[in-house]
Amino acid sequence: MTLENIASVTAGQIMTRVTADKDAGEKVIENVKVLIPKAISSGVIVKEELGDAELSKQIDDDKYTHEGDVVIKLSTPYDAAYVNAEDAGIAIPSFCAAIRITDENKMDAQYLSAFLNSSYVRDELTEKVVGSTRPMIKITDIRALEVPELNMKDMQDIGKAFVLSGQKKATLQEMINNETKLMENIVLASIKEGH
Repeated sequence: MTLENIASVTAGQIMTRVTADKDAGEKVIENVKVLIPKAISSGVIVKEELGDAELSKQIDDDKYTHEGDVVIKLSTPYDAAYVNAEDAGIAIPSFCAAIRITDENKMDAQYLSAFLNSSYVRDELTEKVVGSTRPMIKITDIRALEVPELNMKDMQDIGKAFVLSGQKKATLQEMINNETKLMENIVLASIKEGH
C-alpha cells in the first residue's frame, strides 16, 4: 500500500519566519523546543539534543509533534522517530516532516518508524536525490513509498521491539559519552598534576 493512502505527511515550519529578531525589536511571545536533526537517532527523539527557539509568531498546531506521529529527517541519513507522549509539543522545523497515520486499522505508527529506518527505505530515498545539489527528499517522495501490508499483530510486535531497541541504543550511547568524559577528566587531571 502507498503511504499517502494510510497517512498524511506534513512539512515542518520554516523557523526563520517565526523566530523573534530581537535586534529588530521583535517581541518574544513564546519559547519552544525545536526538533533539530541530530535529535532524531535510532528511532527515538533524544531530548538532550533538542534546540530552543524564541518565537515572535504562532506556529500552526500541525507543525508540532503529536503523540503517535512519526517524524523523519528530509536530509541524509533520513532517520525517523516515533513520537511518544512525552515528546509531544516539539516544533518541527522545515528540514523534517511529520507523518500522521490516518487509518489506524491498516498501519501501526511504531512499525512505520521501524520501516522508515530500514536500509531498504533509506536506499530507496537516496536514489530519489542522486545527482541533486541539495540531497533533501521531497514530501511527495515520502508519500509515494510502498509500505508492506502485514497483519496488525505482526506490525505491533515489530514496532514495539524497534522502539525498545532504539531506547536501549540511546542509553548505551549516553553511557559511552559519559565514559569518554570521565576518561578525559582523568587524563586532564593527570596532566595538571604533572605540571
